[in-house]
Amino acid sequence: MPRRKSIFYNALLLTGANLMMRGVSMAFQVYLVGRIGAGGIGLLSLVNTVGMLAMVLGSAGSRVSATCLVAEEYGHRRMGGVRSVMTACLRYAMLTSAVVGMGTMLLSPWLAETWLGDSRTASSIRILGLTLPLSCIWGVLSGYFTATDRVGRMVGIQFADRLADIVSTTALLTLWAGADVERGCLSITCGNAVGTLISVSALYLLYRLDVQDRSEVKIGKRLLKIAVPVAISDDLRAALNTLEQILIPWGLRQSGATGEGAIASYGTIHGMVFPVLMFPSCVLQAVSDLLIPELSHCRAVGSTRRIQHILRQCLHWGMIFAAAVGGVLWLAADSLAMQLYDSAEAGIYLRQFAPLVLLLYLDNIVDGMLKGLLQQVHSARYNTITSMLDVIFLFVLLPKWGIEGYFVTFTVTHGINFYLSITRLIEVGDYRPDWSLVLRLMLSVLAAALIAGQLRGM
Repeated sequence: MPRRKSIFYNALLLTGANLMMRGVSMAFQVYLVGRIGAGGIGLLSLVNTVGMLAMVLGSAGSRVSATCLVAEEYGHRRMGGVRSVMTACLRYAMLTSAVVGMGTMLLSPWLAETWLGDSRTASSIRILGLTLPLSCIWGVLSGYFTATDRVGRMVGIQFADRLADIVSTTALLTLWAGADVERGCLSITCGNAVGTLISVSALYLLYRLDVQDRSEVKIGKRLLKIAVPVAISDDLRAALNTLEQILIPWGLRQSGATGEGAIASYGTIHGMVFPVLMFPSCVLQAVSDLLIPELSHCRAVGSTRRIQHILRQCLHWGMIFAAAVGGVLWLAADSLAMQLYDSAEAGIYLRQFAPLVLLLYLDNIVDGMLKGLLQQVHSARYNTITSMLDVIFLFVLLPKWGIEGYFVTFTVTHGINFYLSITRLIEVGDYRPDWSLVLRLMLSVLAAALIAGQLRGM
């Protein structure tokens, strides 16, 4: 299949799969909110911040490395090179994730009490450390299937993963956890681990059946050239992001909220509002994932015109899609929040964050493009700058302004990051934005918002 058709069909497949899986996940999230409440969701979100940090530290850039290097080798039909890349990336990921996972398990009581301020999270953190190598191996294998246009196989396995996760979690919550919040968080963590184990086993089996070539290619230097900058960038940003997430409930408490109230507000935003806000982004997320191998291939063969065409089309339609989604979420915020969570507070926050959809969705696409063009060093610099600003702003503004301080911080730092990233993309991709389109789109969104506001008031 030609690459142009391949990326189109794979994008459609991934989009459909992501929509279905996110729809199931959204429904399951509603069930979890009803089961463990906003406070439990907030506690789980704190556990997940530690899990994400451990995941980023453990993977150490292995997924992006696998995707880019496999795309290059597969593009030249060097299957021995593909096997060498995967062998090197899997060994690298297993080594780094085992070290980080062991450290996470040993430090789980300290992380729970000192970092998160709640000893009930220790058991869940311990499970995250134990299963970390599985998650990192999954990342490398998914990079292989994305880079070799075998997306359909990966999608089917992801469905099985999610189904096993939901069944396991529901069984544990029903038969063991009861109303205990600590057990509830642990049940969800263990359910995720079961799903990951099943999907990793299936993906590895399919990979071994795919690649039979036994020839060897030296990969070490090329792997480290990509992995090290990505790892430094991701590790630093993940550490700062973890600090940001810990600062949020701390800052809310400093502003006058009670401990449980701060956790509940944190859970409302991160466990209820953000899943709705980012649900439609799976359409663009599929494109972003596919752009990494596609642009890597174009860069490897020197296809400059193809790169410019991809940038122009993806940014054009991405902007239109994001603007439409933001408008719909802004209008339907109250009804969505009440229908899903029976929470008026979630509706207020959802309307507040809805205009930022245009910024968040486009930043997702731009990030995939920069990775595909091997601009990891510049991305590392931008992410570090904005994450440091996040920490500073949260530390200063949250105790004074409460939740409004978080919104201001989120808006300003994400805006700065997007500006730096898009400027770099325009430079390296030799891309000329259509500013008239941007102006027309902004005017259309503004007019639609004004008309909708008038209709709502009638």
